[in-house]
Amino acid sequence: MLTSGEGPWEQGVGLNVAAPTLPPRILVVEDQKEIRSLVGAMLKIRGCSCDTASSLADAREHLSRVHYDLLLIDVNLPDGSGLSLLEKEDPKAKGPLALVMTGRNDIQTAIAAIRGGAIDFVTKPFTVGYFLQRLDKLLEEWRTRTRLQFCARALETLVQMKNGELSRTSRQIDEVCDMTVLALGAALNLKDHETADHCTRVSQNSVRLGTLLTLSAFELKNLKWGAYLHDLGKIGIPELILLKPGELTPDERRVMEKHPLMGYTMIQNIEFLTFATDVVLAHHEKYDGTGYPYGLQDTRIPLNAGIFAVIDALDAMTSDRPYRAALPFSAVGKEVARHAGSQFDPEIVEIFLGAPETTWLVQGRMLVKD
Repeated sequence: MLTSGEGPWEQGVGLNVAAPTLPPRILVVEDQKEIRSLVGAMLKIRGCSCDTASSLADAREHLSRVHYDLLLIDVNLPDGSGLSLLEKEDPKAKGPLALVMTGRNDIQTAIAAIRGGAIDFVTKPFTVGYFLQRLDKLLEEWRTRTRLQFCARALETLVQMKNGELSRTSRQIDEVCDMTVLALGAALNLKDHETADHCTRVSQNSVRLGTLLTLSAFELKNLKWGAYLHDLGKIGIPELILLKPGELTPDERRVMEKHPLMGYTMIQNIEFLTFATDVVLAHHEKYDGTGYPYGLQDTRIPLNAGIFAVIDALDAMTSDRPYRAALPFSAVGKEVARHAGSQFDPEIVEIFLGAPETTWLVQGRMLVKD
């Protein structure tokens, strides 16, 4: 928590914002030399100095070189109306605050000037007291605007700082979560040494396919974690079954098919993995309802689990096995297409097959670097 004397609070984020310490930059636009001198003298009474211009052309020359805070403008100038200096290309842009000086018989012009953006007007001829009264109003308006602008900049800086802190904190949390997921995966790797590279590939490839399906960053993060941990439940499968080189018996298969529920049970109470459990629990479900553990069908299968199913098949077919060599991608594509609507979601298959072969990370080679 910020307290007085810390960071942005010192710079004006507190409630008591100091008045501006520097005087405003002022331009007086008046064609009569005597009035220019009088106005300049009254500005000095208030601790201000000014530049002067006697025509529109002269005023525009000054304005092109200097950013003025205040303009004191005569209406009738030799080369046109001083009110034209109030015109802005961008109506939303904040230009200098303006005080219009006009004759007693030209009140309608003064009203028009205020409608055009002037803060106030003073009629000529004027007394020193009357002019100083209008000038004080103008200076107070400038101080108020400057305080507000200062506060806005300070608050914007504070918001940017806080956003930066939140962004850094979010990245740190994600890094801790990633390391936790890797640690869980390492526990499985101690039991089944072939899983580590497989989990890395299917996790990265699932994210790539999820990106093609326009998943959000939140969904992709959970897909990444769920895909990496999909076989975590195999930690609870006896090694005689898990590492058996031959075909499993029906009883052994029933035991093996418990691993999705075991994995789900292991991570369901880990808060940051709450939305990553879909893949762990449903990665063996099939689109036609013949999968396990629940026999879910078509759209009842979570999207992330459907994405993973296609990617898991890709990894299995492009990896070397004791009984066969890795298949070429052309054969993989045909096999996946053949099972669209039975094992796989047809819409996911369509997106998968539409991606270039070089999109996917496969055993022994990385075709596209992350």
